[in-house]
Amino acid sequence: MGAAQSAIVTGANGFIGSHLVRILLQRGWTVHALGRSSKGDAWHDRVLKSLAEAGWAASPADLANLHCHEADLARPDLGFPGALPFRPATPSVLVHLAGDTRFVPPDPVAQRATNVDGTLNVVRALRPVTAQIVHVSTAYVSGDRTGLVRESEADVGQGFHNNYEKTKLEAEVAVQALCREYGLPLTITRPSIIVNDTVTGSSSAFTHLNVLVEVANRIQEYYGIGDGEVVNHEIRVPVNPAARPNAAPVDPIAAALALIMESPAAAGKTFHLCHPVPQANADVFDMVMAAFGINGKINLSYVSQLPPPLTRTEEMIARAFHVYLPYLNQSATFDLANTRAIIPDYDRMFPAVTVDYLHKVIAFERATRKRDAAATPRHT
Repeated sequence: MGAAQSAIVTGANGFIGSHLVRILLQRGWTVHALGRSSKGDAWHDRVLKSLAEAGWAASPADLANLHCHEADLARPDLGFPGALPFRPATPSVLVHLAGDTRFVPPDPVAQRATNVDGTLNVVRALRPVTAQIVHVSTAYVSGDRTGLVRESEADVGQGFHNNYEKTKLEAEVAVQALCREYGLPLTITRPSIIVNDTVTGSSSAFTHLNVLVEVANRIQEYYGIGDGEVVNHEIRVPVNPAARPNAAPVDPIAAALALIMESPAAAGKTFHLCHPVPQANADVFDMVMAAFGINGKINLSYVSQLPPPLTRTEEMIARAFHVYLPYLNQSATFDLANTRAIIPDYDRMFPAVTVDYLHKVIAFERATRKRDAAATPRHT
């Protein structure tokens, strides 16, 4: 990769993508963002909106090196019949972030087409202007594995919690084979659970931290109570208090991804982008209660399953947590040898979860709820 300062980014309007685009532009890269218009919003406007949501008040000068191109990743030619509509001044680093990340997709076949076939479409169509591929996968191609998961490992016969994990592993295998065929250097990065920005508390994805906050907000709304008040003094939670879900804030993850893009030594390797020291569920839950002002007023009872009868609060928790429980209760740890070799200060990039941070997450979630409610038309 060396001196390459031109990037092609799919998924530039996504959670990681918007933060990465901001970092690259600030570091002097030229960025070509590929994606589609949606619901009346032009692709260029979608990208700018995502940058604003990522907390960047970009000036026209900041955006001088950002070029947005309409593209359809579901089509083999990406919707570019004939020649590509852009030609970077230098061969580019292609960062493929776009994908279907839903744990429960309405159409699993369509999700596979997006995550596997869409990845191959991107590589084939952009091959003439690409010097290096950075494929963004997920640490959870590890599926239901336990113990240490090494960066060098992929398919070892593991099972999967959902179709998302399975299709992301299929995409890794497929893109490796295609890059070998083309002689293109490939780097695979595997982020873990990506959660809210450390500076603003914002998130464009619904993370498990948002779930914790949203459950508390719904309970308050349902019972008409505020911070510092509780309905149940005893709540059972189907979570292992000692488990350490690997949740990493988006901003250090995007910064690490940019550093990997700039390292000539990254080609041909796989990198876990995970929190180096994840915190235990019990510690995070205690801090959430502190952030809502209810610590000491409620007793969380950690159970393996929720036997009936359930309280209304427990029903809300069970529904909200259902798809996240495999990640909250995971017992896998992720090797970071390659990542630390490229980024010696990697561990210091990650702050611990604090009550102050959770206050930011709560403020963001409440502002989002208020905005969404205002945008919803009322029927009389």
